[in-house]
Amino acid sequence: MLYINNQKVSFSTTKRKEDTMIISLSGPSGIGKGFVKERLLQIFPQIQELAWFTTRPLRSNEQQGGNRIHVSLSEFNQMAEFGEIVLVQDLFGHRYGLRKEDLFPSSDIKLTEVHPDNMLEAIRINPRIFAIGFVTFDLLLLRKRLSVIRKTESPAEIEKRVKNATSEIETILRRRSLFASVIEVTEAKESLVLDEVCTVLKSQLENQGG
Repeated sequence: MLYINNQKVSFSTTKRKEDTMIISLSGPSGIGKGFVKERLLQIFPQIQELAWFTTRPLRSNEQQGGNRIHVSLSEFNQMAEFGEIVLVQDLFGHRYGLRKEDLFPSSDIKLTEVHPDNMLEAIRINPRIFAIGFVTFDLLLLRKRLSVIRKTESPAEIEKRVKNATSEIETILRRRSLFASVIEVTEAKESLVLDEVCTVLKSQLENQGG
């Protein structure tokens, strides 16, 4: 059971194929997408996370077949060439992509992260994608999260991610019409971001199953 603004919120776990949806979280590295995603999966066990194919070696907190599937560069390129993998993104020397069939309608509520540059392609594949964007105008906050909290990248990689954050945020703001909601993240309201996301999703998830 979840409480938002001191009000009890319950969600139906009954699913219908015509009501299926994909929840997409989009924003720069360090904005908190991973934390929000993990909390949503804990709060709503009926949600299934999509797995991304990547040529990047898995991190210590990742498992093969979980939210990441590691493949060789040749395997990835072959799948992309045959159209089996879409939303292909080249980031920091590695390739990422999502299996196209995972974006098709199904009987499940799904959750994933989508790079801002790929949001338009994702919605063309499945207009039912419910996109939530995260932006911040405090790049120091991103640098702090990446270096102090996440601690999975080298200093050089962190600087690249922070540098790319500006264009990624600009893309979200420029294509705001693609998003159901765009949430600004600040240090003062970090603890409130999850509540904002749950509030945005409330009516959508309550409608699953009628």
